[in-house]
Amino acid sequence: MFMAYSFKGFFSTASDINRSALPDRCVFRNVTEPFKGCGILAPSMPPVFDECEDFLRMLGISENDWLFLDYETWAGPVDYVLAFGRRSNIRFGPIEADGDAAEDAFYQALSEFGLGEDIGVIFPPFERGFFGEFDHL
Repeated sequence: MFMAYSFKGFFSTASDINRSALPDRCVFRNVTEPFKGCGILAPSMPPVFDECEDFLRMLGISENDWLFLDYETWAGPVDYVLAFGRRSNIRFGPIEADGDAAEDAFYQALSEFGLGEDIGVIFPPFERGFFGEFDHL
């Protein structure tokens, strides 16, 4: 039986964060591919640009490029995505779609963050277990 895989959190070009400021139920991981930086699982983060930026400021990484992503799939195509962020100090998004349009929206969000479609929809931060036992908080 397949379970949905969902991710709600951030990708950033920052290599480290103020870990003492990381709230409970949030998980930090270094990312080495398809970009160098970090991933932060933040399951209770509201999808509001200013709140996300305040959160990243608290972690000391708001000046880096970042992407907030709320993503879900059922072991196939992307089923839902909501994304926004900041790249080269310019805001982008929100980008939101579900159903047939979700995968295109996902690629658009990755492109806004600076990644190409050639990386596909499965890469290390989206593999089950990347965030450890906290994958489904």
